[in-house]
Amino acid sequence: MLYRDWLNLKVNLLWCHNQPVASGHPDSGRVLRSENYTNAGAWLVREGWAQVEHDGECHRADSGEWLIVKPGPRVQSFSADARLISIAFEARWPDGSHLFHDGLSLVVDDPEKSLTLEKRVRPILNTMKQVNPDTWDARDHEVDFTLFLKLERLLCLWLSTLSDILRNDGIAHSGHGGVDPRVRAAIDQLQAADLGQPIDTEHLATLLQLSQNHLIRLFRRDLQTTPVQYWNRLRVEHARRRLLQPDAGVKQVALELGFTYLSHFSKWFKRHTGITPREATKKEG
Repeated sequence: MLYRDWLNLKVNLLWCHNQPVASGHPDSGRVLRSENYTNAGAWLVREGWAQVEHDGECHRADSGEWLIVKPGPRVQSFSADARLISIAFEARWPDGSHLFHDGLSLVVDDPEKSLTLEKRVRPILNTMKQVNPDTWDARDHEVDFTLFLKLERLLCLWLSTLSDILRNDGIAHSGHGGVDPRVRAAIDQLQAADLGQPIDTEHLATLLQLSQNHLIRLFRRDLQTTPVQYWNRLRVEHARRRLLQPDAGVKQVALELGFTYLSHFSKWFKRHTGITPREATKKEG
């Protein structure tokens, strides 16, 4: 791939923490389950066990092992006494596809490889303490430019180590080249826009000196989607993330996305996710 193709890859840290899974849940004498997370990530099991189920497969990691999870819909379960180092990140191409996907999930049970990944994640953990002592979702906490760059650098070092380990297991990263610069510019506009406002495809096309139909054709050719579908994906991702945060109620998230009526938001969310907003607020099943 050309260097300019790699410029289309978006890489960001979402969170990184080291704590018991049952933290904050008084009823911890049972298996903890969740179906609400779809992010890319990895867990180093310090105590207990962790597992994910997807595509008819089940992957379980025990103490001392890493579980590299496949991004997308899944059921994740943890023993009541589970304690993890958890790192969640975004490494995606403009069409929303993930850098690491095919071949996952994967359990890394080799002690040397596990230790190498742990050494790379420890500096991220330490730096995250400067962002928020609870280390939950870095995106909603203020950081200065220097700290942001430090986190990005540390994440890239960790991803580089992960890539080497995955490659040795026959898992290659995906590669997307040839995205039209006008599509990239349109994506930048959409990602910077207010998610609570309706998308104006005609205005977006005008900004790029294109016709609306031409812009749609470019999106379909390069991303296999349309601007409206891409916009809805951004809104759904925002809703999923916010609903998992304890300080954001369903009504507040609905208002953030421009819904006047809660019932309209609920129908829209369930149509796109298969679950209700109330169900999405639960971290465990």
